[in-house]
Amino acid sequence: MAPDGPVEITKEVEIERPAAEVYPMVDFDDPRNHKAAVGTVTRTGSDTFDMALDMLPGLIFPITEMEAVPGRSYTIESILPEELGARLHKTVERTDIEPLGDDRCKVTLVVTACFHPMKMKHYDHEIAMITAGCHNSLAKLKVHAEQGVDVIREIEAAQAA
Repeated sequence: MAPDGPVEITKEVEIERPAAEVYPMVDFDDPRNHKAAVGTVTRTGSDTFDMALDMLPGLIFPITEMEAVPGRSYTIESILPEELGARLHKTVERTDIEPLGDDRCKVTLVVTACFHPMKMKHYDHEIAMITAGCHNSLAKLKVHAEQGVDVIREIEAAQAA
């Protein structure tokens, strides 16, 4: 069997936009949220949301806002829908934003992933998948912030093809 307990993955990227412009893109309570630009984010409670992505039709991901420090840090929890039958159970995702001057910032994504019990032969693959997902998420945030949502839509259309 694979090791018990969560796995933490940390990725970072510099974005050529001020921190004040990037933070709203990760805040699910802000209409400028980068996931809402390529799907739908619906408030379902005081700190909960449903997220549907155009790239994954028919799936709804419940999101719980755990902590919001405007301009600095945003943390969410997402429990994957049971109908996916995924080995990944849930993630806690913290996005830290550090200003690097007036025109750019460093974004650090820390994802704590919790898995259902699985055999060791599947574990390495799951870790690779969640690591790639973290990289892709930050890369898309950077492209969205620097080049706009239309470029993200083109990328996602190519991925879906």
